[in-house]
Amino acid sequence: MTRALNTAVVGLGWWGRQIVDSVSDSTLVRVTVGVDPDTDAAQPFAKARGLRYERALAKALEIDVDAVIIATPHKLHEMQVLEAASAGKHVFCEKPLALDPDAARRMVEACRSRQLVLGVGHERRFEGALEAISSMARNGELGSLLHVDCNWSHDLFTRSQKPTWRQDPAQAPAGTLTALGIHITDYLISVCGPIAEVRALTADRSQRFPGEDIVTIQLRFEAGMTGVITNLAATPFHSRISVFGDEAWVEARENSNVDVPEPAILTWRGLDWETHSRTFAASNTVRANLDQWAAAILHGDDYRFTDEQLVHNVEVLEAIVRSAAADGSVVTLP
Repeated sequence: MTRALNTAVVGLGWWGRQIVDSVSDSTLVRVTVGVDPDTDAAQPFAKARGLRYERALAKALEIDVDAVIIATPHKLHEMQVLEAASAGKHVFCEKPLALDPDAARRMVEACRSRQLVLGVGHERRFEGALEAISSMARNGELGSLLHVDCNWSHDLFTRSQKPTWRQDPAQAPAGTLTALGIHITDYLISVCGPIAEVRALTADRSQRFPGEDIVTIQLRFEAGMTGVITNLAATPFHSRISVFGDEAWVEARENSNVDVPEPAILTWRGLDWETHSRTFAASNTVRANLDQWAAAILHGDDYRFTDEQLVHNVEVLEAIVRSAAADGSVVTLP
């Protein structure tokens, strides 16, 4: 295998193009093929980036690529991951990995049984400020964890001229849960451990976003701490993640989405009542995630996500959707 991982990016919409450009200077990931059925829109982009263009994944799998990166609508993820794994290709799949826990288990097992590395597009674990929070929690600087609180909201999806699959309740249930909330549940699982129960409410308040533009979620973790997540689809950008312990609290704030390079501010306060602040410059977290996945394939390095976490996050997603559909009933996870 070459030093860099030869990959095909499947899905050359907005986010697929972001991925291609994010790894343009990577020494570990080399995109050589672009796949998308929309020839008129995708072929010019592929040509401009020097990529071989194919309309179908099956054709790309016949080419000498080591891996595929899937950035397609959610309903296609399972079929495409299984197809790529059957061809012996390592797979990186955008979030959510699946909408159904059984599908996630099939995808994980298909890769694990063939000794293939399955990556996932949760780049928030790689943000400098959030890595600092994870480290503080892991090292005991916050004391016993008590509660986590997040509001990550923006109105980017209101700018589409016509509804897309991202506003389709069948593919993107519970407002922006699959666009925003699924990132946060993944991050909180990495900090606090498995989630035991959820309670979710949704609402349709704004004419700027078709469908449910509010989702708010209460969490209880197996370890006993509680949490709240809010995602709004029709408000200007806001991002705040706070973790509270019995010895300190810490909060990360950002001013823009991952595709805009603006810094994050980390603030924390301990039992000495001194408030501290640190600025984290923007970094290419998409490439950081993909590079770590590639290093796991090429060199056997550790990858930040476990198979159990991949499946559990989909279990949490499915539980949140069920709770919201039942007007906020508590759903206990297995």
